[in-house]
Amino acid sequence: MSEASDKQKSIKTRISDQYRLVILDDDTLKEVKTTKFSILGFLLTVFTIILLIAGLTYVLIAFTPLRYTVPGYAEIENNKVYMELYQRLEMLEEELDAQKVYTDGLKNMLNPSGQELSTNIPLEGMSSNAGIDNLSNFFFHPPLKGEISARFNRDNNHLGIDVIAPKNTPVKSILDGKVIHSDWSIKNGNTLSIQHPNNIISIYKHNSSLLKKVGDQVKSGEAVAIIGNTGELSSGPHVHFELWYDGAAVNPEEYINFEQ
Repeated sequence: MSEASDKQKSIKTRISDQYRLVILDDDTLKEVKTTKFSILGFLLTVFTIILLIAGLTYVLIAFTPLRYTVPGYAEIENNKVYMELYQRLEMLEEELDAQKVYTDGLKNMLNPSGQELSTNIPLEGMSSNAGIDNLSNFFFHPPLKGEISARFNRDNNHLGIDVIAPKNTPVKSILDGKVIHSDWSIKNGNTLSIQHPNNIISIYKHNSSLLKKVGDQVKSGEAVAIIGNTGELSSGPHVHFELWYDGAAVNPEEYINFEQ
């Protein structure tokens, strides 16, 4: 029992005993540097350094972009930046697909024969002016009544007019027809397009909601949407209305009365 006790005291003594580390000049044996230390102090110093390194590593991984380099730490599902970009990409792809369907539908309805059309070249056997004059033979129901805030301007690529009206005003079809596009886009918000007889197409943009879907048959004067302020190109409650005939945009004010 005494021998075990003496051995235990011996270990404690060695740990707490002071030791001297002396550095001597090899040629002159002169003392260059000396320092005192104990095994306990040395172990505490090493432990403290390990804790500091571990703490610094945690801070770097947890609060800096370095965490994205650690396998398994920054999974893509938990990365907010990557997920936002991924969702944005998905939305753009869906919008692109919808736009392609819309464009293909317009081409097929305006040109069933499959021949290439150009908005700058008149159709064979019909001059551009003659085609537009034929629109005067139609009675167009106003999509809505209100103040025109922006007029048709082909030079500025504003191929329609902007009409301001009170909130929740219904937007109506100008003629009997079939809905060929009913969807949302970043620029134009809730947009609806209707194919009418004689290659006439009407387009209604920036609506707060759409009342019809693709394939629906509509009557002249039937509500198809509600006025709104959706899309990046909108600065207030209004409807951007476009009138297309034989593949070319025309000025709606020449054929429809928008005054209240």
